[in-house]
Amino acid sequence: MDARVEHYGEILEVDELDSQTVLVVAGASLEEVRAVVLADAALPTDGQTLPDDEVSAYGFVEVEGGVLALEHTGYADPSVDALVQLSSGGRKAAVVRDNIQAHVRFGAARDGGLVFDDDEYIFLGADERTRVPDELRPLFDLAWIDVDADDQDDDVDPVAVALAMAELVTGIVLTADDFTRLAELPRSEWHWVRTMSYVGGLTGQG
Repeated sequence: MDARVEHYGEILEVDELDSQTVLVVAGASLEEVRAVVLADAALPTDGQTLPDDEVSAYGFVEVEGGVLALEHTGYADPSVDALVQLSSGGRKAAVVRDNIQAHVRFGAARDGGLVFDDDEYIFLGADERTRVPDELRPLFDLAWIDVDADDQDDDVDPVAVALAMAELVTGIVLTADDFTRLAELPRSEWHWVRTMSYVGGLTGQG
């Protein structure tokens, strides 16, 4: 097992992050990341009230090398366009999303260009695996499920693998303390957003 996957597997066990969006941006300030995420999933400004299941919230904290953002439904992950924008100007960005439907997304962008994105990355068809960059393939293969195989080892947590891939792209090592600081943010520092931005803004790969 890869040491990075084990590291994130341990964090997931402790923090019970079973439905969430994790966004990591290297080389950006908290204000820069917050501005893009909140604009991407902007709430109505005309007084319209959205149903509860169309609204979520993001928390943001600074980490060594950049910013970590988290939301707790797995339905407010940033659009591909926003992910690319977050990576502009030499920055790097990665998103890992899991939700109650077990749709595990991994997306990454570097210097304004999309590296990879897929809504359910572990179920890529065998002929689609060429979309996975060589740098990510060893980690990706740990979680990939070959739907045509008779016997499949599914002991590896795909979220832990995706977080390890996010580290590889961004260079940011997330710690349990980082997630604890997010959990301890006061309610006033969580920012409301509209859900389903990813679906609405899906372009490029994925």
